[in-house]
Amino acid sequence: MAGWLGGIGDALADRNFRIYSVASILSWLSFFIQMVAMSWTTWELTHSTAWLAIIAALDIAANVIFAPLGGALADRFDRFRMVLIAYAAAWVHVLALTILAYAGALTIAPLAALSFLHGLIHAFSVPAAFGMMPRFIGRERLSSAIAVSSAYTQFAIFAGPAIAGWIILHYGVVAAYATNVVGYLVYFASVAFLRTPEGFVRPAPSGRSIVGDIADGMRYIAGHRGISALLLLMLMGDAMSTAVYQMLPAIADKMLGSGVQGMSSLLSAAGLGATFSALWLAHGGTARATSNFVLWAFLAFTLAVGALMLTEHIVIAVAVMVAYGFAGEARRTGTVSLLQTSVSDAHRGRVMSTQFMLQRLAGGVGTVLIGSAAEQNGLRTPMLTAVALAFAGWCVAFANRNGIASAFRQPKLMPADLSFSPEP
Repeated sequence: MAGWLGGIGDALADRNFRIYSVASILSWLSFFIQMVAMSWTTWELTHSTAWLAIIAALDIAANVIFAPLGGALADRFDRFRMVLIAYAAAWVHVLALTILAYAGALTIAPLAALSFLHGLIHAFSVPAAFGMMPRFIGRERLSSAIAVSSAYTQFAIFAGPAIAGWIILHYGVVAAYATNVVGYLVYFASVAFLRTPEGFVRPAPSGRSIVGDIADGMRYIAGHRGISALLLLMLMGDAMSTAVYQMLPAIADKMLGSGVQGMSSLLSAAGLGATFSALWLAHGGTARATSNFVLWAFLAFTLAVGALMLTEHIVIAVAVMVAYGFAGEARRTGTVSLLQTSVSDAHRGRVMSTQFMLQRLAGGVGTVLIGSAAEQNGLRTPMLTAVALAFAGWCVAFANRNGIASAFRQPKLMPADLSFSPEP
């Protein structure tokens, strides 16, 4: 059975990974249920694409401002404790959202404040979560676990919103928020059973100032031709994907005339495509995550966004979202896997926080620009402009594909230097 499952079986043979998988998957799903609920609440309160962009930008602004500090602290202190502290704050945050929504007091002003607070909390949790797994997973299985973890966490990015649409449709936004209250409690209960394996040694702090550590992470990314090239594509892709998800209420309601039920169908379709992609990638492990694979996945994702903007029929849009989910999962997980296996554990917090900061910045800028332009010109024109720019970026990267691939052809890092994608 383990041989038939490939990399999935290898990773799941580890007791800690099995326990952590349950906690991680459930918390990721409930996290994205909350994110969609906040987006839908914004739309119901304002019916404005500009406000959708503002709420998203507040969350992202906090990420961008504080993520470098979070990354530097993650390389100085116990990452697991940082995650637990941040998640405790996140639990209080979503509990406040639930209570306000239940009481009918969740207006746009407190929603905006809570959006910024959400970004602030996860500016510290994400960099720490990138590097805490080596203390729980055996070295001989760690490299296989990277691909599996990347697959199911990225899958949740699509499946969580799909479930959110169904919950909002049948039970309302209060139930959606309450789902994440429970999700964090399940996470805390699960990680209590994790045990640190023998031989784990926490990386020593760099000895530099926090500003020096932040600058070192940026230099690390800029100095690696492969990482910098794929990161630029990831940023362009995230600018579009963030805009699509933040504008999905408007796409479903105004462009397709199908309301929240249409939004749920679109999210479910994306989740289905992502499921197949995640399983295929996880089975093959890191061997399937090559730079050329990421390039082709990015092209397919870009074309899917363009097709979504050009259709006016919900059935066609649902079919397009299946391809969108598959290609989006493939390009993100492939990029994250390559980044993870190219970063030493001593630099992980700083380097991956820089990646996270740039990724969130791209998503925020893309959403604000597209959302603002859509107020005057409709959603199709700015989204198709973004598609054209992304295609131009792909052409440049494709012309340099051999140099990008050669940058990743270097001696493999020791398993102790590998880690996971972040948790929500």
